[in-house]
Amino acid sequence: MAKNTQLKIIEKAEKLLWHKGYEGTSLNDVVGKAGVSKGAFFHYYPNKQAISQDVINKYTREQLVVPLEKHLGAATSVKNGLFNWVSEFFETFKGQNFKGGCLLGNMALEMSDQNEAARETIKQHFLDLENIIVSHLKPLMDDGMLVMEPRQIARLLIAALQGVIMMSKVHKDNNRASREFQSIAQFIEYAIKD
Repeated sequence: MAKNTQLKIIEKAEKLLWHKGYEGTSLNDVVGKAGVSKGAFFHYYPNKQAISQDVINKYTREQLVVPLEKHLGAATSVKNGLFNWVSEFFETFKGQNFKGGCLLGNMALEMSDQNEAARETIKQHFLDLENIIVSHLKPLMDDGMLVMEPRQIARLLIAALQGVIMMSKVHKDNNRASREFQSIAQFIEYAIKD
């Protein structure tokens, strides 16, 4: 039962932080949405910063790392795996009417200048994504199938994905978003010759 209470708190906090941001979400919002007392909240977390760390960790694992590893593991090529990952991200985001964006990117923009612990967590998650991509690209570099160093490709891909998500969130235009996500696919096509 206790694990269910903590999970409920995390899930409700995730939705609030994703759509209202860190500053826009109060502890009262979290306990109200979770249907728990403040005492129950404080049993698991000393403050909003602590739960935000768990939320960022959960989101990154479930929404970014697991899908990336799944697509890279199942695809016939690294290029196809990256295409499929970006495509899934786009389709999911489009299905939400471009609302919310990427929680990791949102938190990076909102918290990196204000909260050193959050900045370090977010930085590590972006590095983890980068390292996953690099680990799959490195053998292609050794075979001469990349137009630039694997880490450059990974960083540009992550930056482009975050930028396109942000612009899609602002414009909420399906045609524009489709073209922008297509530009990421064109980058992948250009950078990887497998």
